[in-house]
This record gives sequence, structure tokens and C-alpha cells, in this order.
Amino acid sequence: MDARTKAVKAHRKRLRSRKMKRVEVTVRDEDAALIRRLAAHLRRADENAERLRFVLRGAVAENRGPTIAEALYDPVIAGPEFDEVFEEIEQFRRHPVMMQVRDVEL
Repeated sequence: MDARTKAVKAHRKRLRSRKMKRVEVTVRDEDAALIRRLAAHLRRADENAERLRFVLRGAVAENRGPTIAEALYDPVIAGPEFDEVFEEIEQFRRHPVMMQVRDVEL
């Protein structure tokens, strides 16, 4: 085993111990800087990283049906008197705590 191979193995072992994974992607030239900045933010374990994860998961979710707020937003039901309620629903819906998955035994 040469020095380079040994160094790569040690580096990957350190990444695994930090629960990190190296990922290579192919993107358009103009998106490369954006992806690098996004990855830098996601590597952090702060509130901003959690918000980004939440938004990204929602943006790339498959077969996302309407939310309760979207279902209730009907011109017949909606009116200016309900604006505050819908704003509050949207705030709670996007909160990271509300997106946590809970184990449920059926």
C-alpha cells in the first residue's frame, strides 16, 4: 500500500467518524459555486443547515400532494378574515420540529 492510498483511507475513515460522506456531482458551470456554498452550509450543524435541509427536502419531494393550507385555500372558504390563520399555519408547517418523522406502531 503506497502513501497516497494510505492517506486516502485515513481521510475517508475520519469522514466516516464525523458521519460525513464524500459526494461527487455533475452540474452546470454556473451552478458549481452555488452547490459548493450549499454544501458548506449543510456541513454545519446549526439552525441554518436544518432550515436548508427542510426546504430542500420539500423542493425535491416526489408526489407531494396539497397541504392542508393549500386545500383550504379556496376562494369560497378563504377571505380576509382568515389571512392571519393561514399565515400562522404556513409558519408552523415550515418549522423544522413539525417535519420530524415519528415512529408509529400500527
